[in-house]
Amino acid sequence: MISALLGLALALPVCGSIDLETALALASARNDAVSIRRAEQDVAVAEAALARALRIAPGSSITLLVGPAPRAEGNVVSSPDSNRRPFYDVAPFGRVDLEIVQPVFTWGRLDAMAEAADAGVEARSFLVRDELARVQEGVVRLFWAEALARRLLATLSDVEKALSEAQERVDRSLERSDGIAVPADRYRIAVFQGILRERATSARRGLDLARIGMAASLSTSAEGLSLRSAELEDRAPTLPGEGEATAAAEERRNDLQALARAIRSKEAEVRMEEAAALPQFFVGAFLSYAYAPNRALQTNPWVHDYFNELGAGIALGVRQDLAIPALVARAGKARAELAALERRRDALRTLLRSEVASVLAEARAALERMEAARSTLSAGRSWFRAATLDFAADLAEGRDLVEAYAGYVESQAAFAQATYEARVARAHLDLVTGALPVLSEPPCTLR
Repeated sequence: MISALLGLALALPVCGSIDLETALALASARNDAVSIRRAEQDVAVAEAALARALRIAPGSSITLLVGPAPRAEGNVVSSPDSNRRPFYDVAPFGRVDLEIVQPVFTWGRLDAMAEAADAGVEARSFLVRDELARVQEGVVRLFWAEALARRLLATLSDVEKALSEAQERVDRSLERSDGIAVPADRYRIAVFQGILRERATSARRGLDLARIGMAASLSTSAEGLSLRSAELEDRAPTLPGEGEATAAAEERRNDLQALARAIRSKEAEVRMEEAAALPQFFVGAFLSYAYAPNRALQTNPWVHDYFNELGAGIALGVRQDLAIPALVARAGKARAELAALERRRDALRTLLRSEVASVLAEARAALERMEAARSTLSAGRSWFRAATLDFAADLAEGRDLVEAYAGYVESQAAFAQATYEARVARAHLDLVTGALPVLSEPPCTLR
């Protein structure tokens, strides 16, 4: 298995700049938290295999012996070997002892054990998907956080360039003393440039943090990770109604599905513990065969020779565990644990409805903020262009220019932030309503 995965990894090309779909696929294949959940699922699969194996001859064994045997001729009445010499005329002997115990009727105990284990495997598989969905929701957040930081840096760069040109015109006007610009214009522009540099520093910090977080999600180093530039889409995502979202969550939520399988597993465990207090019926069989060439075969049924014999038998048996108070207490404990799981399921369903309503309300608010920011975006851009042209034509003062540039930066940043929040809110809604995580194979591998 390991060699196959290694060969697959070697066959894949090394990732360059990765897009969102590739990042989601890589998170599915590489994330440490998901790998831990998968390892827990493998343990549950092994436990299920063990539970099924206990149905077939659980108390059986075979013993093989090989060693030296002293000579013994004759029988218990008469033997030419009258003197007991244990190491006289030694020859090799071999012995096989086979014991088989096969349960035949256990009041459903073994079937319940296997059912509990199988339900545990299903619960673990849903926990894997739940962990993967949470990781991928984080990947979506980080990917669009980097896109947001890039967009803010691009906006700040445009304004910084325009401010530099305005600064040059102010300096020329002050040198000519033509009265078009005043010293205060120079200070206003310098202060605003400092504000822009501070914002650019924050944006670069966000860019670095997003890349570091993405690297942690993909279990790789931030130095070797490159995310493909992506534009924040300005189209509003569609949102379901509250009833539709709640129904989808109750049907698809991985944690709720895992809890349902855990309840089924515990129900089977209750039946298993109750059956353990009842008599257990089984078939027992044995076979013993030993041979030594220097010993006479004893045909008297009352004579036993450990080194040279053949015997077999079969019987129907019943076994009763007499620790009945402890068995009853264990069954009661299992029923109490089942009741706790059922109460937890009911609480989760109640919480689910309020969580869906809350997240859906937040998503709707994010869309409203996005549309509100969109309405000011065009005005801010037009103000920026008009102020630049007016200042170049000496029709506007430096104060007017800085105010226009500040308005432009605020409108651009507000719309980018609102768009990011709308994308993140939609991803969170998908997580809460149980949207299936991406399970595609990654098209490339990381170093």
